[in-house]
Amino acid sequence: MKTYGAASPAPPHRHRWWSRIAAVVAATLAVGMLTAVNPTPAEAATVDPNAWYVLVNRNSGKALDVSGTSTADGARVSQWTRTDGANQQWQFVDSGGGFYRLKARHSGKVLDVAGASTADGAAIQQWADHNGANQQFRLADSDAGHVRLVNRTSGKAVEVQGASTADGGNVVQYSDWGGANQQWQMVKLSSGGGGGCGSAPTLTSGTHTIQSGGKSRSFILRVPANYDSSHRYRLIFAFHWRGGTAGDVASGGTSGSAWSYYGQQEQSNNSAILVAPQGLGNGWANSGGEDVTFVDDMIRRVEGGLCVNPAQRFATGFSWGGGMSYALACSRANVFRAVAVISGAQISGCSGGTQPIAYFGIHGISDNVLNIGQGRSLRDTFVRNNGCTSQSPREPAPGSRTHITTTYSGCRAGYPVQWAAFDGGHGPGPVDGSGGESGVTTWTKAEIWRFFAQFQ
Repeated sequence: MKTYGAASPAPPHRHRWWSRIAAVVAATLAVGMLTAVNPTPAEAATVDPNAWYVLVNRNSGKALDVSGTSTADGARVSQWTRTDGANQQWQFVDSGGGFYRLKARHSGKVLDVAGASTADGAAIQQWADHNGANQQFRLADSDAGHVRLVNRTSGKAVEVQGASTADGGNVVQYSDWGGANQQWQMVKLSSGGGGGCGSAPTLTSGTHTIQSGGKSRSFILRVPANYDSSHRYRLIFAFHWRGGTAGDVASGGTSGSAWSYYGQQEQSNNSAILVAPQGLGNGWANSGGEDVTFVDDMIRRVEGGLCVNPAQRFATGFSWGGGMSYALACSRANVFRAVAVISGAQISGCSGGTQPIAYFGIHGISDNVLNIGQGRSLRDTFVRNNGCTSQSPREPAPGSRTHITTTYSGCRAGYPVQWAAFDGGHGPGPVDGSGGESGVTTWTKAEIWRFFAQFQ
């Protein structure tokens, strides 16, 4: 950030830079340049046969799992807390006619209805792949991006028996009635599943350029010191504000490394790979979904050259960068584990917006650029999607120079929603007890990191 941040509370002249940003954004909104983009979401049943997927049950939030990581024929398939272990990774092998065999990564065996039964309650197991009809499943779309796995022999759906939410809950077949315990979210891991793990890195810290959607796009990468190719790292995207740059985010401006990547470089302490993308025209209009496509392309490039944990992808950003993070929450909930939206609004579109994702919203009560009502609206999308108990969280009083962070109750396991309102305006680095901002002393960076780091 060109003039943002200082070791002590910022003096009044530092606010004028944010005032200029505020004026630019407000004017842009007024003339309709920040057009919300809502391209048609892809069908949930679209399959990449080269990728590995984790299948997460809609009712329980747990993953389809080969019990005990067994490699034996007849090993039971159950549900278990998601770990993204090889016994929870499945590849869709095309059997033709719209049917697939689901191959377990750890064993090479496929999902199988025991004894080719057509009965309700028949066990789902793994078995050597013989391409039998009892090993073939079609993907039936349900709402909110979920699918049902319908067996070719029996016409019955794969479900968690008794709608159990416990680890070890049995997985069986049952008449297809569309219950939440028959619905599965397809969480796509890295194509090919291996990425850059176990190999010499092909990317280093610095600026990188790729082709995306026929355009040359760039991002600034930071690889942890003492990078270890056998360790899977978190991957954090940090999006700049309108008129900002990737360089502003990566450098931390006048606050330096204390504020690099919105403070996530400091907070992660070499446990995360960090990406600062550069927006077209220094913004994130996401026309036709091109910026979401850019993110897809960056993920492929980074994960092809470095070792990333595909279950630990995160995004954050301020202002228009917050809007871009929200757009990813809407359209890539099965790609990102969590997002943190700072003073954002729906200004980069929301394709989809019906699937759960861990969500943290931060907003100033006196924001006169993107008012707090817009931030609340983004938050409430994921309060609904994540099944949280609706509430009106407490917010600080004007003049209190404090912030209040609320964690919603009742949310689906693994999909928390958190909301932090602060007494201040349109800025990413508020400091309690002060009207100024500082990338060194702001509370936002630590709270964002704690929110991301809870996902192991």
